Amino acid sequence: MKLKLEYLAGCGTFSECRFRTPFYEKEVSGLAFICRSGPAVWEPQSLLLVCAGLIPGGGEQLALWLDERKGRGAVGFLADLSGEEEERIDALAKACRERELVFGTVAADRFVSLINEYSHLIASRTDGTVRAYDRVLEDLQHRFYISGTDSLLDGLSYWTGCQAVLIVGQDTFVKPPVPVLNEAVFYPAYWRKEPQKSPLSHVSLYSSSYSEKMLLQAELFKNRLPFGVLCLIGEEGRFEPSDYILLNYASILCTGIDDYKRRSRRIEAAMEMICGGQMPDSSVTNLFPESGYALVLRDQETDDAADGKKEYLSYLIHHYFPQQLCYSFSAEGSLRLFVSTEDVDHFGRRLLDILDGAGKRCRAGVSRYYTISQAVTAFFEAESAAHIAGLLEYGERICYYHDLGIYRLLNYPENSWPINQMLGEMDELLNQMDEEKRDVLAMTVRVFVKCKFNYQKTADKLYTHVNTVRYRIKLIEDLWDADLSSDEGRLLFSVLAKLLPLWMKSGCYSGTLPKEGE
Repeated sequence: MKLKLEYLAGCGTFSECRFRTPFYEKEVSGLAFICRSGPAVWEPQSLLLVCAGLIPGGGEQLALWLDERKGRGAVGFLADLSGEEEERIDALAKACRERELVFGTVAADRFVSLINEYSHLIASRTDGTVRAYDRVLEDLQHRFYISGTDSLLDGLSYWTGCQAVLIVGQDTFVKPPVPVLNEAVFYPAYWRKEPQKSPLSHVSLYSSSYSEKMLLQAELFKNRLPFGVLCLIGEEGRFEPSDYILLNYASILCTGIDDYKRRSRRIEAAMEMICGGQMPDSSVTNLFPESGYALVLRDQETDDAADGKKEYLSYLIHHYFPQQLCYSFSAEGSLRLFVSTEDVDHFGRRLLDILDGAGKRCRAGVSRYYTISQAVTAFFEAESAAHIAGLLEYGERICYYHDLGIYRLLNYPENSWPINQMLGEMDELLNQMDEEKRDVLAMTVRVFVKCKFNYQKTADKLYTHVNTVRYRIKLIEDLWDADLSSDEGRLLFSVLAKLLPLWMKSGCYSGTLPKEGE
């Protein structure tokens, strides 16, 4: 451990020392006691504690004595010069200044206590401030109990000079928040435990081939069960013995913070209820904004990522949207959010860009604006928009429910609506034919409707004879017991011709209407 001398001199341990030279921005790695009874041995960058009578009187002998100590790496010395004249002390200080050696005076009876107290000092690797261990632990405790987890992480980062990371459930908190953490932090399979033995049983050092960083990690326990981790992220060889102690102490403080876990789990459970058609009670809905938009983001590609993907995406959400968003992941991996924002389009595009950067390319469905009491409707709309956008191969990455028009009628397979029954029956009858005939008839219906039920225009579009079109339409009328010469029949088919291709594509119907939950 290296301590900046100016900060060392300013801490309480050295309050009785009088320094008579500048500190020259030097660092001290230890104290060495120099007396008559033992050999003069010290490590480089040591501050020497010199007993009375061991410093030569002056002249060439003093110069050689000082040069020898500087050559052996001493940063300076504290001497017992009690009884010496000020003139002699001033001359010694001048000789030290010429060599940029630090020089101070202190009573010899303080030497032992200086050595003992020095071993209990720690320096902030952020700005070099020096404090005793007990004062640092007291600072961390004060931060946690007075200002909360964020302040605790700030303190841990301040004293260790590393990024401090708290991961509880899907919630991740990082201080300082930049730069963005490597995604490898969230993938347990990517980390290997270093063989070096930790001085503390629940603190371990990890390295990863996927990241240049090292990870010092402490598990968090509640009732002897793990519920999260507290980490320091730093460079290789960065961690000091003091980091293990501070991280371990902070992890003990954190045994009371699984409220974060409860909050995220409550929101997750509430989302499941809402998307299943039930509203949770007010004790849970109070966690949500009073009003806003529901968003559902679905993967455009299959995601077979390793464990940790959801945790990494959750971290990115916390990082780029510091306010506590209400979100959860469905069992299929869709991201669901309820957000209060004045510009939902900007919010949605920013979120998509962030997920793109994490390798998760999504399409978003967005509801209309609702109060939280209408969350069931809001999430139904967002799910519908995301689903229909996928079936239509929608050109935009964001699909708004209010833009779906007539396609709003399609996405109700769980309800026994008459239009669903009709679509299902049509699909079933078509599937009884061979594939070629089924496709020709379905295409003819769609083109016939587009051509406003004009036989000749339909024939021209399909490059076939008009009588062939008349034959096919007659087959359709007989098959579905319809009359396309009537206004009512044409109006109905105008709707069904748009919905049937998507109904068939989505696989909504398989002979009987699906039951709820299927």
